[in-house]
Amino acid sequence: MTRTSAPDANILNPDDGAFYITDPKQFACLMSARRMDIADALANAGPSSIREIADMLGVRTTALYHHVEQLLAVGLIEEAGSRIVNRRTEKLYRTPGAVMRYGLALDDPLARDIYKGLADIQCRQAAKDFARGIGSSHAVGEGVAKNLRIYRLVGSPNAEQLAEINHHLAEVARLFWESAGQDEQPLVISTVMAPIPEPRRD
Repeated sequence: MTRTSAPDANILNPDDGAFYITDPKQFACLMSARRMDIADALANAGPSSIREIADMLGVRTTALYHHVEQLLAVGLIEEAGSRIVNRRTEKLYRTPGAVMRYGLALDDPLARDIYKGLADIQCRQAAKDFARGIGSSHAVGEGVAKNLRIYRLVGSPNAEQLAEINHHLAEVARLFWESAGQDEQPLVISTVMAPIPEPRRD
């Protein structure tokens, strides 16, 4: 999401300031690229109206009302007051935490189908994100300002290397979370890492 990620340990840490998604109804609600987009946009931008969310996503406001209602119903977003714009009152919405994390342990058998579904949605959305990004006037393909990349890596890291990889991925997530609300061009990274099972030999 994105700004959502699974926990690095089986024990949740309620003191880290994150909102942990654990309710099956919340996961079911996120099985929609549009609702994932809305939650991510709010986590990044902070309290916003439906009009502002629509501008961020490049869609009409009428395409969002139903999704916003569903996100509200399961507690993935909440009302954050209102303001007057052109003599009209606009409701504001926000996520319950600046950082939203998937809160089910990845090795929990009951969570596997949930995460497989999220991976499917997330990877399809990543393809759309890349297609939009590569056609954007903001795309930079080289140098220190590079903001567009695509690769698939397969390796066999040892325990020390894997620990280093996980450390760097956690640092990337931290930098993204800390950048929320800045007046810069939004970026998205979607990450899937998985062990490759040994092939069956019949």
